Amino acid sequence: MRADPSQRSMTQVIAILALNLLASFALAGGLQAAVQIDLASPLPAAKPGDLPAVFSKLRPESVEDLKSIERHLTKLVPYVSPAVVAVQVGGGSGSGVVITKDGLILTAAHVSDEPNREASVTFPDGKTARAKTLGANHDLDAGMMKITGEGPWPFVETGDLDKVGLGDWVLTLGHPGGFDPQRSLVVRLGRIIRLTPDTLQTDCTLSAGDSGGPLFDMRGRVIGIHSRISESTADNFHVPIRAFHDGWERLVKAEIWGDGRRSPRPWFGVRGTDDPAGCKVDSIEEDAPAFKAGLKVGDVITRINDHEVTDYATLRRLISEAKPGDELTVEIQRDEKEMSLTVKLEPRRWRR
Repeated sequence: MRADPSQRSMTQVIAILALNLLASFALAGGLQAAVQIDLASPLPAAKPGDLPAVFSKLRPESVEDLKSIERHLTKLVPYVSPAVVAVQVGGGSGSGVVITKDGLILTAAHVSDEPNREASVTFPDGKTARAKTLGANHDLDAGMMKITGEGPWPFVETGDLDKVGLGDWVLTLGHPGGFDPQRSLVVRLGRIIRLTPDTLQTDCTLSAGDSGGPLFDMRGRVIGIHSRISESTADNFHVPIRAFHDGWERLVKAEIWGDGRRSPRPWFGVRGTDDPAGCKVDSIEEDAPAFKAGLKVGDVITRINDHEVTDYATLRRLISEAKPGDELTVEIQRDEKEMSLTVKLEPRRWRR
């Protein structure tokens, strides 16, 4: 069935305005300088009536709706961003968010790992501080840290998931790739697509280095922490804020519990798209096993260990079923030639 012309034009308008919006967020320091921020106070929660009407709609219905979203985010992002930090623990990195003026930080358990580890945090303005890891619930991937230096520190409030529903708009911030002084915080807008007592899933795109960063509602309150990052934008999960509320005392006391510590995940290092012949390679992570084995952008993967690859989903499933250290025979098509390569999977690097 052909798309309605009006729908196509609206899609184009949405895409153009979304790009403009993201470009405006990327201006170094632009948003943060736009508003005077009291770093010793959290963002005051807005009343429900203060939210633009578009956030209660199934989808934006007009250009004015899109402009309304842009105006709201242009005010919201500068308030919450000062509390979003890049986290370094040992050789691993991730993100976190400060939620008290004396420096308590929520992050992912696989970022903080164990209690009483030395850590460092970097604020968006480049200021650094020392921190120490506290408790961790590895079943739900909830971790906590605390800045050891004297505050007050910029912080934000936590929200209530009982007031959140499917389809609600959310905002994700983080430091993918680690802190970069040449770049402001990376901001992405999305919606909640799955919500259970222990699971919060959105369609916000996340990348390596985002883990531990905050998921905000449209009132600027933390409702989740980035946890599981996938190659698929539909498989990004967040630790629900109630996991921190329920385990608060144990986290503060630096207790560690849960059997959910992640076993190493296999790392292949390819993103792809469906192709009539299999899965076409769109991008390859530098130094990834696929890169080392000689795969190139444009190659079409047709088989792995005698299993037919019919699409990108099949490729991801076959990789997930393997283990780090496994050697895969990968059959490809390149420039109308058929080739076979051996890719030795490695543990995924925990730069989350």
